[in-house]
Amino acid sequence: MQPWESNDSSGVKVITIGASMRPRPILASSALLFLLWCSALHAQKVKVEFDKTADFTQYKTYSWMTQGASGHPFVKLDIIGAIDNQLAAKGLKKIDGGGDLLVNCYGSLSESMNVSYDVDVYAMPNLDGPVNWANGTPRPGNSTAVYVDKGTLVVDIVDRRAKQLKWRGTAKAKLAPEQQEKSLEIIEKAIAKMFKEYP
Repeated sequence: MQPWESNDSSGVKVITIGASMRPRPILASSALLFLLWCSALHAQKVKVEFDKTADFTQYKTYSWMTQGASGHPFVKLDIIGAIDNQLAAKGLKKIDGGGDLLVNCYGSLSESMNVSYDVDVYAMPNLDGPVNWANGTPRPGNSTAVYVDKGTLVVDIVDRRAKQLKWRGTAKAKLAPEQQEKSLEIIEKAIAKMFKEYP
């Protein structure tokens, strides 16, 4: 469509691009898709913390910690698969046991919960306070559980020999448990976003 010129009543030249100012359907649908993508991206709050003194190049392999029962087993399997993909992309090899690193993930899709931990493996610092990277052992009298809000996923990566947390990614999102496919898409995007900050 060619622009055309005209003069208004005051003699000012007006350039018109087209006769109709209606948005084209393709542009309107593209804009809608972009807005939906942005809302999904901003629906997640991702936080990553890691021990900046640790040499992550020394870690070549990882193993999963034993995973407990889950109310959403297929969601958990999908989360584990997404984390495996991210760690493989970072050059880490998954082995059944005795890896340089231990990977633990825990979270809550539909309700808040307390997650207990084994002090002989590593101490889970609280999600709200700062992580003390110098010492991974719990202080006497501390609880051996971490409170996890609904819609929160936590991924801990632990130096198996030192029994110390070395990396933690936390994602919070508004999830609808009845819309499993949509929730999985949001979770997978959050995992990819958190592992961009794996050193």
